[in-house]
Amino acid sequence: MSTALIQGRIATDHTDRLREILDSSWKVLEWDPRKHPVDAFEPLAVEADVVIGGKIPLVHWPAVPKLKLFQIPWTGYDFCTPADMPSGVPVCNCFEHESSIAEFVLAAMLEWQIGLRGMDSRFRAKGWDGKGPGEAIFHGEVLGRTVGIVGYGHIGAEVAKRANAFGMRVIGVRRRQQPTPAFLDWLGTADRLDELLAESDFVIIACDLNDATRGMIDEGQFAKMKPTGVLINVSRGAVVNEADLFRALEQKRIGGAVIDVWYNYLKPDEPEPWPANFPFEKLDNTILSAHECGWTLEQVARRWSFVARNLKRAIKGETLENVVFEGIQQTLD
Repeated sequence: MSTALIQGRIATDHTDRLREILDSSWKVLEWDPRKHPVDAFEPLAVEADVVIGGKIPLVHWPAVPKLKLFQIPWTGYDFCTPADMPSGVPVCNCFEHESSIAEFVLAAMLEWQIGLRGMDSRFRAKGWDGKGPGEAIFHGEVLGRTVGIVGYGHIGAEVAKRANAFGMRVIGVRRRQQPTPAFLDWLGTADRLDELLAESDFVIIACDLNDATRGMIDEGQFAKMKPTGVLINVSRGAVVNEADLFRALEQKRIGGAVIDVWYNYLKPDEPEPWPANFPFEKLDNTILSAHECGWTLEQVARRWSFVARNLKRAIKGETLENVVFEGIQQTLD
């Protein structure tokens, strides 16, 4: 029998789901910090063939000779490095959120141009408001607008596909050069970022957060954008300099922003921080949401199905998918 340990506050919300997906050849253990003491983690980890979750409650791993995989059931792995994981153990993440985030991005662009919320509000308050059908208030359209994708990858590809279907022009930059794929007008590396910013009506931030991208979009980049350009961040808040973004929006140096990812998140010692350090909610050129762009029931089902498949690959000794690194930490005997 194979043993899976699902651990951490977020992952353990899906323990029953994983048990339903895996067959009777699996034993699924759980360590939930809301229910279990820290010292209960170590004996469970020693027993596990695979561990699923996020940051563990220990600085040093115990000896885990059976462990074949540490599976992160989401995309981000900035909470750990190879030095935090047992030597030789592969660490994998998963995606499955790209289509739901792409739909969010398209909805944001359409709402920005069309303004359906405003139409609904005016109609509820004033009905026809003295205007016949040919005298309606004009709204915009996305046709012919340029979408610039910063960090063209899984999410960017799905955004490009959908934006292309709406007759939009799509350009992108990524870390390493590759041939320009279908649906893109051009694809470059970071040295073309200024060019992308200058051409784009919508700038989509979809890159990883790392040392190279932290604070990458700042006052200098906002100066390169069109004065009507709209920033849409579905990556990580820290990719964009918060103070510079707020000033650019407050002073109307850019057209606006759709912000789903933030700067202050819930912590055990701070259970309800305000997401931002500046009052973005008071600006009239923003659309704001609470890190919700990828969360659909369908995405969660896809993601945990992927997790289960990767666990089975690990047990069978097959090639794992989405390996991000191998651990190098020497475990404690």
